[in-house]
Amino acid sequence: MLDANHFSLLPCTKEDISAIASRGYFCFPPFDPTRDDDPVSLDTFFCNVVPNEGEDHFSKTYKLVENENPDDVLALASIANSGFSFGSYENKPADLRNTGYNEDFPSVTLLAFGVRKDCQGQGLGSLAFKKLLQMIRESSIAGVRLLILHPLETAVSFYKSLGCVEVFNEEFQDEVESMFIDIWHKELVL
Repeated sequence: MLDANHFSLLPCTKEDISAIASRGYFCFPPFDPTRDDDPVSLDTFFCNVVPNEGEDHFSKTYKLVENENPDDVLALASIANSGFSFGSYENKPADLRNTGYNEDFPSVTLLAFGVRKDCQGQGLGSLAFKKLLQMIRESSIAGVRLLILHPLETAVSFYKSLGCVEVFNEEFQDEVESMFIDIWHKELVL
């Protein structure tokens, strides 16, 4: 088991992005460019979108590193300010009812999240996600209540194992449209 104290979640720099550029560290395999619904590879997102939007404060990217080797990026997570409304969903989660928020919740959106391909399967994704939640909760100034994400179908079970709750598509009730985790009420055990 990983010792959380040996790892840190730090703000990502332009130099970090340059270091991972074109190395294929975070690509979704397999990637079929002929399909319109394929996600943009994480490498493309982290190397092209993040530096531009981050400069204008639309998003912020964090890196998980081992404390002994802080230049070696193991995982990346990009977040942005957001808002989320349960108004379009019939079943608002019971633990969020009568919280004083009606239907709308100040939120943070997880824009992208990835563990370097050669580091997958070691528990680093879970560790990075928990550290991200802990950081958001500890530094929340404006009352951010939820972390929202729009997962790939293959990642739903991973996020469920971390305590995220599915929000289903209204038309296709078996399709997960998004997921959320209540930052205030979720116990974070690192």
